[in-house]
Amino acid sequence: MRRAMISLALCLTFVAAAARTEEATLNGEAEVTGKTDRGARFEFGGGRCGAFGYSEWRDGAGVPIAREELIYDGAAWQRYRLQRIPVSQDVEATREGDVITLDIRDGDRRRKVRLAVEGEVLAGPTLITNLQGQLRELRRGRSVELQYLVAEQAMVLGLRATTTAYGADGLTNVRLEASSALLRPFVPTTLITFDKEGRFVGMQGRLLPQKQRGVSLDGVIRVTYPGGMRIASMKSSCNKSTLS
Repeated sequence: MRRAMISLALCLTFVAAAARTEEATLNGEAEVTGKTDRGARFEFGGGRCGAFGYSEWRDGAGVPIAREELIYDGAAWQRYRLQRIPVSQDVEATREGDVITLDIRDGDRRRKVRLAVEGEVLAGPTLITNLQGQLRELRRGRSVELQYLVAEQAMVLGLRATTTAYGADGLTNVRLEASSALLRPFVPTTLITFDKEGRFVGMQGRLLPQKQRGVSLDGVIRVTYPGGMRIASMKSSCNKSTLS
């Protein structure tokens, strides 16, 4: 099994900082730090309007290269969609009861997959909101087990979250890795940072955009707030349209 077979891109994570509000937007930037395309930068924006959440990534020239959407069902999700424009990838997932149905398009190839699942399965930004809700336990040194949908791979991946640091500045670094020891060498480790108030402020790991099919990009995400803090500006996002 090659490492590229499992790509844990923490999609739309920055939008999760506003996920508990009915109307908000976030902005930030990402930089590639891995060997592939090192130094490349992306800008992203996204937000939530009621039950609808979205994100859009643009390259250095301002060209859209990736977009996501999520339809919430309370704290859970009902529909998730991912689009990577340069590699002609379009993935849609819907959940009804204990079945997740995936429609995966990769260039000229298309396949439909049905996954039987049990319990809570996280997708996109619901991963971050779930961790936010369990920060108190994580800060006490306890681990958290969860299930995450890797939509483009048509699989549900078991993850384990632990804290790697909880400093005097109030920042908490949460380490995400495969819960299975057998899969761990093939799943990129992700580090997610929350501030003392539990807001998502950064990430290090697999990025969402892809410029070439099957070639993943690793880097860092920074969310900046007004006043020099790592936070995001918020304003209405209810005029955004869904993917066609």
